[in-house]
Amino acid sequence: MRATQGGMAGADDAEAPAGRKRWGVVTAILGLPAPAVCAFLLMTAVWVVVS
Repeated sequence: MRATQGGMAGADDAEAPAGRKRWGVVTAILGLPAPAVCAFLLMTAVWVVVS
């Protein structure tokens, strides 16, 4: 399936330079809040069990 002129480009058409896939940014966005979320869930579970 070919892209039409003026249409949206596929993933193959817009490649990042070598070594610039931005996986570090994705990992930081998803990974940094994880300890805070786990701590909140743990505190909530402890609160439910204790009360």
